[in-house]
Amino acid sequence: MSITNKPVFCLSLYHNEYKKLMIHNIERERLNLKTAIHKGEFWKPCPGTSKDYLCCGYQILTPLTGCGMYCSYCILQVYFDHQHQTCYENFDDLEREVHHKMEERISAVVRFGTGEFGDSLYQEDKLGLSRKVADVLDRYNNVLVEFKTKSVNISTLRQIKNPVKAVIGFSLNTFTMAALLERGTAPVLERLKAARRCEEMGFSVAFHFDPMVWYDGWEGEYRQIVSMIYDHIKDAKSIAWCSMGGFRTMPSLKNELRNRSIHLPLFAGEMILGADGKLRYPRPLRVSFYKAMDEEFRKNQPDAPLYICMESQEVWEACGMYGRIPYGLTHFLDERAKTILSCV
Repeated sequence: MSITNKPVFCLSLYHNEYKKLMIHNIERERLNLKTAIHKGEFWKPCPGTSKDYLCCGYQILTPLTGCGMYCSYCILQVYFDHQHQTCYENFDDLEREVHHKMEERISAVVRFGTGEFGDSLYQEDKLGLSRKVADVLDRYNNVLVEFKTKSVNISTLRQIKNPVKAVIGFSLNTFTMAALLERGTAPVLERLKAARRCEEMGFSVAFHFDPMVWYDGWEGEYRQIVSMIYDHIKDAKSIAWCSMGGFRTMPSLKNELRNRSIHLPLFAGEMILGADGKLRYPRPLRVSFYKAMDEEFRKNQPDAPLYICMESQEVWEACGMYGRIPYGLTHFLDERAKTILSCV
């Protein structure tokens, strides 16, 4: 047998099959739902990771952790030492904690969210946790809660007594990035249709472009999704807020994804270490993201309630957006909440 006829081991094919197996195993584990008793606080403030960056002042409620979908950029895969979802059985403790802490927040507006450590609505049809959280908070006229998702599990939200006091937030990305980086999520177009149905049910809606990822053609495709928001939403006033943030993550995620050979395209370009210890794109690239998005939003809605996640005052100024938050980002979002709650 000549050397040219010898069997050849296809390393690239092996790597592709290995990656598929690794992702499949992660997806399978993420579908598991376990129960546990939560021994710490259910309510914690947003962990604004550095004083160098402007924080949104969000208050986080965590009745559940984990997510049944798999996005390769998801920080939860290295934040927790497991991939499964955990539903906390002691919801009564969450309720008592909220009522106790709210005694000191009688007048100041409080913006809650449940989507920091898991998807707010992925298990909603089965567990009804968002409906339970809304019921707990319903007695407070100074409270607005956001349920953030990449799913379209919204049908049972009709059971929420006062939809005006809740915001349904949808995480969005371009069609290209959703296809490359997200598995098990609802198609982007379906999320936009779900947002319109939420609006029709009386909820305010929100849209979050975080993370924004650089690739050839990014600008046109992100602008396209912004334009599609306004094609689907009947009244722009029903948009509570929209956020954007360039891809950033703990260095451990890069190592984890590299071990699985799936670190590209997320880590294909240059990244720097930010003041919060996270990897992020260089400032000029992030500013180009935000300028393009701001321009497109304002083309469709001149007073669009758009903000930037976890960036410095210098970046806000470079984008020409800092003048819109003269009293700070937290104040800006609190005022949005007050406007929404004034309809109660």
